[in-house]
Amino acid sequence: MKKIIDVNLDQDRLLIDSNITYAQVPGWLHQTTRDLHLSIIRHDKRFDEKKFPVIFWFSGGAWMDIDYNIHLANLIDYARKGFVIVDVEYRDSNKVRFPGQLQDVKAAIRYIKSQSEKYQIDTKKIIAMGESAGGYLATMLGVTNGIEKFDVGQNLNYSSNINLVVTWSGVVDPLTTMQSTLNDTHDLIYQNFLGKKPDQAPTLNKRANPLEYINSQTVPFFILHGTEDSIVPLINADRLNNKLSDNNIPTEFIVVRDAKHMDPRFWQPRITNLVTEFISQYI
Repeated sequence: MKKIIDVNLDQDRLLIDSNITYAQVPGWLHQTTRDLHLSIIRHDKRFDEKKFPVIFWFSGGAWMDIDYNIHLANLIDYARKGFVIVDVEYRDSNKVRFPGQLQDVKAAIRYIKSQSEKYQIDTKKIIAMGESAGGYLATMLGVTNGIEKFDVGQNLNYSSNINLVVTWSGVVDPLTTMQSTLNDTHDLIYQNFLGKKPDQAPTLNKRANPLEYINSQTVPFFILHGTEDSIVPLINADRLNNKLSDNNIPTEFIVVRDAKHMDPRFWQPRITNLVTEFISQYI
């Protein structure tokens, strides 16, 4: 049966642009060069000069095994809410120690700022969001605005500053997280990340501890954690929230009952709505 219908243009068409090289870094034994990539979910080219806020996403994986596109399908929900999504690859701890991962994600932000016209991005509305190890990187981005020692590589004429953080199941202080798990098998994760066990390298751990950088200029934080997280226990999120509150930083701290580490509950519409409402309130 033939039907002719009217269809309104209620939402933009979304496009995925993947495998974009945003930086080049040392490769095999520092004798070669490798590319770092990102994927973008963007709105089809518009001609009204509209600019979109952008969410940079950092996947988890204990800094040891990273598949940056693993949640690309889930991130479409945020694109439908009016964001450009930038899904970032960063080097794992088998390739580089801290602060290499932080340097990578800052390089991704600088690259996207250099391409903001192409992707119709509002560079004053930049959100860093991640889970677990990626949540740690989002947190570090939120507390190191203006600290130039972490900016290396390309596009240094652009700032890596961001405007808001969303972290879930996020590592905070490597030492506290390692000790709070009460599981010796997790020691390797933090030793691999820092190059030494956190309890054997207090100066290095202090440099990697976001709590050490929080001050009155820190950006707003949305913190999401599960009551049953045995990998990064809830006490870590409590400490982050308390330090932010002590410095009068706008913070929303959501604890999800029965949720485990990187729980699928965190991708549900209720959480997506809470996150986007918080973002709208502060940027």
